[in-house]
Amino acid sequence: MTNNAPFEVLNTIRDQALALAAQGLTYATQSAGIKNIAYVVNGVNYYCDAQDIKEVSTCDNLMVVPQTKGWMRGLINSKGVLYSVTDLSLFAGYGRATQPKRGHLLLLNDAGQQSALLVNRVIGFRYFEGAKEFDNLDEKQELLDGLSSFVDTGFHADGQDWFRLNVSNLLASEQFREVQ
Repeated sequence: MTNNAPFEVLNTIRDQALALAAQGLTYATQSAGIKNIAYVVNGVNYYCDAQDIKEVSTCDNLMVVPQTKGWMRGLINSKGVLYSVTDLSLFAGYGRATQPKRGHLLLLNDAGQQSALLVNRVIGFRYFEGAKEFDNLDEKQELLDGLSSFVDTGFHADGQDWFRLNVSNLLASEQFREVQ
């Protein structure tokens, strides 16, 4: 095997892709399913579709906004755009605030609202292909607390429960938009 073998393989794949593109076809690859962003809020594992998240960031230079609800932690400036920051732990009613310097921000990918969710920790990408989906989330209502109406499914994978936060439903809710 030569030192250039990996580059030769990549060149072959590129040439095949270009030949298919010339025919109006695409070169398909296998994926591990739907890409999700996984994160932790007050010890509970959540995830959302990766397309719902524009960026993951740290919570630097948080500007506090007076006379807002406790879960509305303030504003951050990311690349010249102001985002409102919601502490998901407080919004859910867990009663324990996320420390901004220790938490992570999920900048939401929504053109109509510049919102960010403050979470305890971002785990990274998760795929739930082949995992056991919950039949009934009613048993988990107490664990999910104030986020239960925004969780639409969940999985048990690798010995842990994971709950899908429906970001669209969260952004559309009157409860989320009422910050005073």
